[in-house]
Amino acid sequence: MTEKAATARIPIHTREVLSTSDTVKRLDAIDTSAWSVHIEAMKRKQAGEAIIPLSIGDPDFPTPSYIIEGVIDALKKERTHYSDSAGEMSLRSALAELECGVTGKEIKPKQFSIFNGATSAIHGTLSAIANPGDNIVTCQPTYLGYESTFVCLGVELRAAATTPPYFRYDVDRTLELIDERTVGVLVNTPSNPMGNIVPPESLIRLYEECRRRNLWLISDEVYSVMYYEKKHTSLAKLAPDFDNVVVIDSLSKSHAMSGWRVGWTLSSEEFARQLREIALGTFFSGCPFIQDAATLALLHDEHAVERMRNEYRARRDYTMSRIAQIPKFSAVSPEAGMFVMIDVHEPSDQFARRLLDGTGVSVVPGTPSGMVTRRYVRMSLTQPIPVLTEAWDRIQAWLERESS
Repeated sequence: MTEKAATARIPIHTREVLSTSDTVKRLDAIDTSAWSVHIEAMKRKQAGEAIIPLSIGDPDFPTPSYIIEGVIDALKKERTHYSDSAGEMSLRSALAELECGVTGKEIKPKQFSIFNGATSAIHGTLSAIANPGDNIVTCQPTYLGYESTFVCLGVELRAAATTPPYFRYDVDRTLELIDERTVGVLVNTPSNPMGNIVPPESLIRLYEECRRRNLWLISDEVYSVMYYEKKHTSLAKLAPDFDNVVVIDSLSKSHAMSGWRVGWTLSSEEFARQLREIALGTFFSGCPFIQDAATLALLHDEHAVERMRNEYRARRDYTMSRIAQIPKFSAVSPEAGMFVMIDVHEPSDQFARRLLDGTGVSVVPGTPSGMVTRRYVRMSLTQPIPVLTEAWDRIQAWLERESS
């Protein structure tokens, strides 16, 4: 048989169109309208309009200069090659030393896994514990950024309703959502968007219930140092062990390093080993020069963090004083974080749009965080008080015009 004849017998398979994964289809189906106000606001700001963006949680503070100098020094030392997939040992050692001091426990560097931000850490954690069709349970209102991560992996986030106006994490309602496809419980403390600190007794109970039911307990603590009157207590301090516990944190908020993408998990050594394999298959390794600067940030952070925390507290207090002057609005003063959730007593999607068009001030509707906050908007504290003053003057004048 000739080569040409043999080739002719091999079936040629063709597709009508290029393939698209179910992951992409799931992500395309997400309702992103909540971000439309922010996206339009930024476009209008770039076009020269006097827009005041209060719609995103990106610190307005510059990254502290000593961290900038640290990354420059690391670059000069040619720290620009591959790193360990688990993260630089110097950074993991600094984290272990820090956590030993905070928790009073022996925390080892090998219990940490370094990721490209907290979102990447959550993605890696879910990849290690859940399969498509599984679910994680938590409470509303939720951080609106969770949705894309969970949808990407085909994991359902089931969120129990909580009671206004405080929307405290409700352990009983959360546990009621557990079914045969539940693999874990998620708690966000201090929380985004409410700024609530989950009390130690609730965290202990969640640990005990998850331990008894063989469920993972994931604690997202990105705002761990952005507390005000009441100090945050980490699950890492309260849990007797890390067999089923994963604590997630980052430098994005605490050190004004949102663009540096440095996050991590604290877990058992065995789970950290599994996360290393996840990291190896997704981003291979992080940036050594970034992690060197992150190490420096953790070793010399007290003054910078305290300064930012005090400024956020002042902005919170100012914002609450302006809300008190407007009969249409109500809000609970957040215990932590960089947002205030304002009850505007009407559907938040329409209100946010009208607010932008009427004042040039952008906020985020509360609907994506859960139906419990569908009448709320999230206002960030990521502008200095003079800018907040201008924003509130515009809002107050606009409301007066609307009511006249």
